[in-house]
Amino acid sequence: MFGLFNKSKDKNEGSKQSYPEWYAELQESQQRWFSFLEKLEAKMEELATASIPELKQLLQEDEDLYKRTFHRVYSGVNGQLNNIREKARDTYEEKVNNLYYNINSQISVLDKHHDLLSDFRSACSDRYNEFDDKYDYWRKQIDKTQERDLEIEYQKILNEFETIKDKFTCKQCGGNITIEKIFLIETYISCPYCQTQNTFAPSTLGRNLQNIARELAEQRTAHLHEAYENEKDKERDLYHQRHELSLSIIHERDKKVLTEVQSKMNDLEEQRQFAIQNAPKLREVYLRAMYDEWNKITPDLKEHNEKIYQNQLKY
Repeated sequence: MFGLFNKSKDKNEGSKQSYPEWYAELQESQQRWFSFLEKLEAKMEELATASIPELKQLLQEDEDLYKRTFHRVYSGVNGQLNNIREKARDTYEEKVNNLYYNINSQISVLDKHHDLLSDFRSACSDRYNEFDDKYDYWRKQIDKTQERDLEIEYQKILNEFETIKDKFTCKQCGGNITIEKIFLIETYISCPYCQTQNTFAPSTLGRNLQNIARELAEQRTAHLHEAYENEKDKERDLYHQRHELSLSIIHERDKKVLTEVQSKMNDLEEQRQFAIQNAPKLREVYLRAMYDEWNKITPDLKEHNEKIYQNQLKY
């Protein structure tokens, strides 16, 4: 990749005088663009490697149920990362695209040197894609710092429930009232001795069960969601593989080669069609399992959850 003009030089062997006057500007712009992206990538890596341990520690130490301090810092880090990406995008438009279109407007596509211009744009674009891949990698690493071990939080709620469920007493007769399940909101509970209606208010920890229930269910079924995503991605990958093969034989005349490539394309298409049909099935398997887990965690919300489940199946 970094030998952008090697191919073009081979085509134009001879003295440098055979190149157009704008060729040197392309070379200089390419070198500056590559150097600029290297600096941005180093800045991204420095930001991420310094922030990730801090974010993980902050998530663990933030006692706020909604982790507001963590999310404030997390948003700030993401903002800095996005600023770096925007610098790359703006610079690409200004230094690469503008130069390409400016020169392209001055020469014909039939010009013998037009391939130099095309190669310049392709190489700069490929390098930009490499930068974007690194951006995506660091963004995902930072996103992972949000992942909480909700099983631990859920166990704390269960432990608290075991502690308090037999300690509630009637305000009228003082009789012990056993709390049968984890309540998410204030609830009236009848005294089994005098029938007085008592108001039971769940603790802050107990109320939080409603906030973590779905995410906990998603964590428990993450392997099924991953299987669905992999199948969905497989369809796109197979399509691109087949497309690349079809491009490779545009000028091919050897019938044996054409037959072999066509066979590979047919096989890829068969695999792609299977993935297209299988991905929705895997999605349904995941959704059903996830909602089942959600209903186990908060059975009082089952009717509401099932309505959401039916709506999700439609999309």
